[in-house]
Order: sequence, then C-alpha cells, then structure tokens
Amino acid sequence: MRQPVARPIAGSVFGCLLVALLATGASAAPAADFPPGTFSDGQQYKLSDFEGKVVVLFFYEQNCPRCRGLIPERNKIVDQFKDKPVKFIAVAPGDTTLDALAYTRDTKLKMPAFSDVFGVMQTRYGYKISMQNIYQFAIIGPKGDIVGHSMNSDEIEKALSGVKLKYKEGGYHASLNQVVDALDWGQYQRAMPFLKRAMKDSKKDVAESAKKLFDDVKAEGKEWIAEAAKASDGEPVKAYDLYKRISLAFAGEDLAKEADAGLKMLAKNKAVIDELAARAMYDQLSAAESKAQMAQKPLFIKQAQSIATKYPETPTGKKAKELAEDLDRAAAE
Repeated sequence: MRQPVARPIAGSVFGCLLVALLATGASAAPAADFPPGTFSDGQQYKLSDFEGKVVVLFFYEQNCPRCRGLIPERNKIVDQFKDKPVKFIAVAPGDTTLDALAYTRDTKLKMPAFSDVFGVMQTRYGYKISMQNIYQFAIIGPKGDIVGHSMNSDEIEKALSGVKLKYKEGGYHASLNQVVDALDWGQYQRAMPFLKRAMKDSKKDVAESAKKLFDDVKAEGKEWIAEAAKASDGEPVKAYDLYKRISLAFAGEDLAKEADAGLKMLAKNKAVIDELAARAMYDQLSAAESKAQMAQKPLFIKQAQSIATKYPETPTGKKAKELAEDLDRAAAE
C-alpha cells in the first residue's frame, strides 16, 4: 500500500480554470478517457461505452479516514440512481490494483475503482489528490463533456435531464428486465443469447414480448450495417469496429453474416491492419498495468512511445502518443 504523501491542496492551473469556466457558464470541457488500467470489478471501461448517458467520477485518497467515513454517503447516492442512466466510477490516483481492490472491499464502496497507479487520470482532469486534497468529482454529461464537479443528487439529476435509456421504456415483459438492462448498457453479446431463448418461452406473452424486443434490436443492428457501409471507404477503422460489433451481437443471424463479409473485405485494408496491430501492442500495455508499480513508469512511457512511433497515423497510435506525454507530465508533477 502506498504511503501518504503531502501534496498541494489545490489542483493544477488547468483544474482551477476548468472550475472557473463551469461556474461562469462557459462551454463545458470535453472529458478525458481512461488510460490503460484495471478496474476493481475486473471489467474494462472507456467513456464511449457510456455515450448518451452520464458518468460520475469520484477521485479519492485511500489513506484518508474522512474519505472512508464518507463512503456510506457516496453509496446512498449510487443507490438513489441505480435505475437511471448513470455510471459511477471511483479513481484511485497512485494506487495499485491490489490497493483499489482492498479499498472497495474494506469500505464496501458501491462502484468499481480504477487503479490510476501512475496518476494519469488525475493529471488529465487537473486534480492532485493528497491528504490535503482528499477527494474530487467530475460529472460527465451524455455528450461526453464535463458538466459538474460534485456528487450532489441535484447536480446529477440536472445532468440526466432529457437522458433516456433506449429499451427500458419499451414496455417489454418484466421477465426480460435483465436483458433490457444489458442492452441499454451496450452488452449486446451477453444479452442476445438470453433474448433468443426467451423467444421460445412456453408463456406466449413472454415469447411475443421477446420477439418484439429482438425485432427492435435487429432494427438497430441494421442501422449499424448502414453506418458501417457508409464508413467503409473514408473511415475503414470505424467500419471495421461496427461490423465487429454486429458480428458478435448477432452471431448466427443474417446480420452477422453480412457483417462478416464486411470484415473480410476490410481485413486487407492497410489502415485496419495497422490499427489492429497497434491495438494488440496497446492491449499488452493494459495487461501489464494490472501488476504495475510506480517505479515502472519509464518502461510504460517507452512502450507507449514505441506504439506511437510504429503506428503514428492510427487512432491507437495517436492515443499512445498522448498517453506517453501524459505519463511524462504526471511524472513531473
């Protein structure tokens, strides 16, 4: 477990400026995504997973007893919004994966914690968490911008104004609630096998409702197909990702076969080949982070620079370049 370090009470100049802009009603700042890292629930998240929804980030100092004492209040807010389109994620600056796991277990924190072992996430948000600056928040709105800086229910409700889940209000049979919830959070690959079984349910009303839901999801899949086809020439990587999503979500269906044909065609595209190679290297970086220690930061900078140098024009290469710069900046702070 890392030891408490006395740091400045205020965040960086960027953090102060950001708060000032929000307070004056200026345009909201775009939210920064997670660097490679581990979440205490074993999942991997990126902000695009929550597009159209709200995300609340809770940056905390694990050694602070006041932080721990306030966890029941944080959990009450999480419970209050459990059926709303909002995701709560804690960020543990300077903490290893084991630290983050221990914290969520010991405090019974009702949100996954991200192990921000190198402090990149707090650097991106302009924070400097310490025993003098024990916690901070960021509310990310449905358009991916920062719209608040508290874990206040009124501010979260404001961010949720006009935000709706795609399938929750569809009037489907109550027995399909878990499937509907999975679909609303983009977990199509997990939801579809259950939905297909529900279409064969012995109860007619359940089977009919499941068929209606399947048709609605299939209509969404057709929209993805059309979008992928449109992107194939100018944005091949985007098209590849859409086809891959369809192939996995609609396995065994005609939509998947159509998507597989698109994937086969794009498999020879140099931009796609390079991007997939860059992702493989980046995934290795993410896997290594789960066991990373602060002293290993130079190695991670070197690996990120290697990806950026080898695949400079790919989306992941550009992401790796930004990561290397943020790692270096975090090391200097």
